[in-house]
Amino acid sequence: MTAPRIFSADEIAARIDVADLLDPMRRAMIAVSRGQALHPPRFAVPVNENGRMGVMYGALGDPPLHGAKILSLYPGAPAMGLSSHQGYVLLFDSTDGQPMAIFDADGLTAMRTAAVTMLATRTLARPDPAVMTICGAGEQAEWHLRACLQCFPETRLRLWARRPDAAESLRAKFDALRDRIETIADLDTALSGADVIHTATAARAAFLPGVRLEPGQHVNLVGASLADSRELDDAGVARVRMFTDSRESASREAGEIIGARQAGVIGPDYPVTELGAVLDGMSDGRRSDTEITGYKSHGLIVQDLAAAAAVLARA
Repeated sequence: MTAPRIFSADEIAARIDVADLLDPMRRAMIAVSRGQALHPPRFAVPVNENGRMGVMYGALGDPPLHGAKILSLYPGAPAMGLSSHQGYVLLFDSTDGQPMAIFDADGLTAMRTAAVTMLATRTLARPDPAVMTICGAGEQAEWHLRACLQCFPETRLRLWARRPDAAESLRAKFDALRDRIETIADLDTALSGADVIHTATAARAAFLPGVRLEPGQHVNLVGASLADSRELDDAGVARVRMFTDSRESASREAGEIIGARQAGVIGPDYPVTELGAVLDGMSDGRRSDTEITGYKSHGLIVQDLAAAAAVLARA
C-alpha cells in the first residue's frame, strides 16, 4: 500500500480557492438530494471536561470516494491560539479501497463551508446583491469574507460582531480592500438594507431578530450546527422560506427549526427544501423579489470529500 499524501491547511489554500469549489459543491449537493451520497449522522463522544471527539463518515459515487473526518472538538482551544475543531479528513478510493490522502480538517472544512454558502447565495438570493452583512469575526467569518470578496467582486460588505474591536481586527486583515468593507457596531444598522446576511458566529442563543428581516433578503445560517444552538429567533424562522443541505440533518440538528417548532411558532409541516433539489431543478428556489429566503448550513462529510478530491486533483 502506498503511503497517502498529507496536505496541510497552507497547502490546501495554495492549491485551491473558494471559487474552485463551487462546482464540486454543486455536484455533491445534487447527489445528496438524489440519494446518491452516503452521509450517516455524525457523532461525538466526551473525552474529558475540556472537549469531545467527533467523527463523520460517508461516500460519493461520482467521483467514487469514501472517507471520514475525525476531530477534536475543544471550545476553549481558540483562547490558546488553536482552532476549536482540530483533526483530519481521510480520503479513500472506492474502486479498490486504497487510501489516497489525508487533509487538515480545519482548513478544508472552513473553505468548503464558505463555498457552499456562496453557492446557496447565488442560487437563492436576488441577483447581483449590492450589500452583504457578515455577522461574526472568527475563523468562519473570515473565510466568508474572503469568499464574498472573490465570488461577488462588486458587492459592498459590512462586518458586525458582538465585540466591535474584533470586527475591526478582521477588517484590518484585508486592508488593501478596505474601501469595500465597513464595520458597523449596531446590529440593526448592519442588517438594514442588506441583500444578503451571513451569520457565522459561535452563538448558542438566537441573536438575529426576525422582526428586523426585510422583504427580499436572503439569510445564510452557518455558525450554529447543533440542535441546542441557534442564530435566528422564532419570529425569523416563521418569516423565512427555509432551505438546507440535508433535510435529514435538519430534522436532527437545525436548532432554529427545532426551537421554533417546540415553541409552537411553526408546525410539523414547516417546509424545508434541499439546496441540491433546487440546483437539480426538482424544486423551486426564490419565487419573488420580496420573498425572504434562508439557507441552514449543517456541513456534510460529502462536502469534505468533494473538496478533498478537488485539492488532490490539483496536486
